[in-house]
Amino acid sequence: MVNKDYYSTLGVDKKATQEQIKKAYRKLAMKWHPDRNPDNKDKAEQKFKEIGEAYSVLSDKDKRKNYDQFGTDKPQHAGFQNNGDFQQSNFTSNNAEKIFQQFFFNFGGDQNASSQSNSHSFGGSPFGDFGGFGSAFNGGMNNDYGGYQQPHKRKGRTIQYDLALTLEELYYGRKKTLKITRKRLNADNKTFRTESKTLTIDIKKGWKQGTKITFENEGDEDIGITPGDIVFVIKEKKHDIFTREGNNLVKTVNITLKQALIGVNVNVVTLDKRRLKIPITENTICPGYIHRVSGEGMPISKFNGNKLGDLLIKFNIQFPNRLNDEQKEKIREAL
Repeated sequence: MVNKDYYSTLGVDKKATQEQIKKAYRKLAMKWHPDRNPDNKDKAEQKFKEIGEAYSVLSDKDKRKNYDQFGTDKPQHAGFQNNGDFQQSNFTSNNAEKIFQQFFFNFGGDQNASSQSNSHSFGGSPFGDFGGFGSAFNGGMNNDYGGYQQPHKRKGRTIQYDLALTLEELYYGRKKTLKITRKRLNADNKTFRTESKTLTIDIKKGWKQGTKITFENEGDEDIGITPGDIVFVIKEKKHDIFTREGNNLVKTVNITLKQALIGVNVNVVTLDKRRLKIPITENTICPGYIHRVSGEGMPISKFNGNKLGDLLIKFNIQFPNRLNDEQKEKIREAL
């Protein structure tokens, strides 16, 4: 396991006081909370988790002492136990969110994330001069700390599915319906039901592997949590004839040495079932040569499929195992 620099993550010196560590965590957690970074959520979630993990260690006297001595690339020792909350070697986004809630919404006492319970009490504020938290998240507590309001709802976890499609489907585009099963709250806001829902995806011409289609708030629902998103990720099925390179299609053809020297006609059946006869006779075909046919590749999605990439024909030249003397002599005479 790579040794992590928790001090660097929080931007503090190795001799930082607990107050300096808390102040650094407070500032970074506010900056990188996923709810405040909807346009860069993946990066924010990763940074938020790293910040929470660093704070969970450096804010605890025993953990910090053990970390200073061994780092994170050593087996855990007694000082890294944390009352059963979680193991440092398996720190998750949920752990980071729990620490955040404990730090900002447990009023009174020391906000030690490894030992506080997640209750809401009244008293002194942990915000100090960072008191604008409530307005930043459209919830939280009043700025004058005279009372407590319900904090902004967390969003549930995103569920991701692979969606395998053929090159033909990505060439033509199509609508695809998928049935999902999800957990939803009943009217009493206490019990749950499982329900099915059909989602329709409008697959655009030319979409590529890795394209993500997001259905917001269509995931599982839970008490006090906004339903998560469902994301489908395009995966390309293997094709019998073509491979894909960006917007181009590639076809590999086996030819003999004779064909490489004197020319060959390549027959291609396109994805839309047209038959092409492509003569390659002007030059010899050397190893590594690629013949390009413009406009016979995949539709380009940013042009709404009205413009296409190219067809690239690659060659696998099959050399004879041996030549007899007469064949060698004829080659000498020809060359």
